[in-house]
Amino acid sequence: MKYSHEKIYIVTFFFILSIFIINSTLSGQSDSVESVCDKWDRLDKQIINLEIDKEDAVELIEKYEKEVVKYFIENNGRYVERDEWVYPLKNFTSVTHRDNGNDYRLSTYDYFQGSNTKGHPAHDIFILDDNKDLSDDSTGKPVDIVSMSSGVIVAVDTTWKPGSLLRGGRYVKVFDVTNMKTFYYSHISKVSVKPGDIVNAGDKIGEVGRTGRKTILPKGKTHLHVALLKSVRGYPKPEWIIDDIFRAERKYLDAMEK
Repeated sequence: MKYSHEKIYIVTFFFILSIFIINSTLSGQSDSVESVCDKWDRLDKQIINLEIDKEDAVELIEKYEKEVVKYFIENNGRYVERDEWVYPLKNFTSVTHRDNGNDYRLSTYDYFQGSNTKGHPAHDIFILDDNKDLSDDSTGKPVDIVSMSSGVIVAVDTTWKPGSLLRGGRYVKVFDVTNMKTFYYSHISKVSVKPGDIVNAGDKIGEVGRTGRKTILPKGKTHLHVALLKSVRGYPKPEWIIDDIFRAERKYLDAMEK
């Protein structure tokens, strides 16, 4: 069968047009997903700096959570149940827990107090770093921070410098899609991820440090501050997780001995 040049041109035109539309659609989806994580990151900083009304922030968090769940599923994120969470540190000689893990203090904490939060609804894990050079005293190397869960990176700070009033210093927040909770890791020396990254349990997200307005002071110790927040209709509420941390630590140490 023979086709006229005109028909060939028409078929070619529509073929190229269809390819363009498909690529534009995929690109648009990617940009949309990426912007959700960037928006969450910006919202996080507005909350820290007390630049947004609480009710507006709660509404946005609830909205962004749903979109990030969709993103996680579309990009084949791996579901990790709570009993599969891993210890948040790797490649260390030894660690200690503040007050033997009894450092969780709720007090009058509220997520929307920004960088002036009260209490200590979290857990601190100290590495062996007596000379405070941000490295394990025995290995001479930095200690890695890894994500306890799988999830999506929704907020980070990589800009902290001494003199900043940011209480947690450099930090990473991971939205755990499986359990619909947000992990907060802070006092980080080097951040290894960015908003929009999908991580699995055990993936490196940074290195232990001494960043933060008090932690950087001479008495401050090199450690990881880790907290878990459960969203109640968009309102983040802290959750006690020391049992999960100790269980994951035992599994890690057992694996190292084999």
